[in-house]
Amino acid sequence: MNSQTKFLISMLLIVVIVLCVVLTRFYFDVTKNTESHTRDSRVESVVRSFGEFQVFCSANGSYGLLNSDLTVLIEPDWLEILDVTENMVLVSSRIDNQVLIGGIDYEENVVLPLVFRSMEKLGDGFHLGIVSEDNRCILYDKNYQPVFRESFASVSYHNKLLTLERNGEMLYYDTAEQPPALRCAEFSSQVAENLNLNWKIANQFYLSELTLQDLRSISHMIAAYMQMLRENNFVNLQEVTSPEYFSILAKTGMLDHITPDSADSFSFSQRASGAYDFAFRLCSSAPEQQKIKIHLYFRKNTENQLILTAADLTSAAEE
Repeated sequence: MNSQTKFLISMLLIVVIVLCVVLTRFYFDVTKNTESHTRDSRVESVVRSFGEFQVFCSANGSYGLLNSDLTVLIEPDWLEILDVTENMVLVSSRIDNQVLIGGIDYEENVVLPLVFRSMEKLGDGFHLGIVSEDNRCILYDKNYQPVFRESFASVSYHNKLLTLERNGEMLYYDTAEQPPALRCAEFSSQVAENLNLNWKIANQFYLSELTLQDLRSISHMIAAYMQMLRENNFVNLQEVTSPEYFSILAKTGMLDHITPDSADSFSFSQRASGAYDFAFRLCSSAPEQQKIKIHLYFRKNTENQLILTAADLTSAAEE
């Protein structure tokens, strides 16, 4: 046996010895982390019932769910079980040092993200979830399905009326109808520097003819066009209208002689099918009690989108 062969055999023996040591430590190290295997699913007590289901507390203080046969349906992995529906169990868990609420199905898959700091019952089966990260409010029905496709800054419920606030909007929905019907919408549109016009639509005919997106478009177009008037710059007219109306709406210098400090006398009316007149008044308390009546005319185009088609600015007599 030459020296090279002896060297190879020695190296193989060293490798075998190292592997044996590693395997021995892996199987016989009693100090390794076994936290994930210490769950105790024994039922210590039943604390609450949801129909045929029972919430139980386990020996380690966590909560799970028993079915009608008193067998474990949901393992006791949760800080609390808050509600049980046909398809979902509302649970809470500690995540990154926060107690967060969400929903799991009966196979313990997460079906409602655990992102809520609270989930409140409002009445008539509505639930209000408040997102922990940014305090957004999301409204759910009795089955924890979203009622609206958007979140809100605040939500309240009283006498079958939902009041929703979002980006300066106030929306009022009648829950006696399903889905809830919009009964009133309030908006705040900037019409001068540091000055907003507060306006609302409560007429049920207009609310049936115009969608919420239509009303939001009107609010956006008012603010955008009034900024163009203040700045005498109409290069962005495409934001609010079509090319055939550019020359009609380019009204340079119309607000040069007034610095308004209030806006009032709002009105809204339908001029023809798909055409609307939005009117309000700008007032200046100095130097000469100036008032300007502004009419903005909107129409739906061939794509069923509202556009601004004309604007009249006239001096208003003192009242």
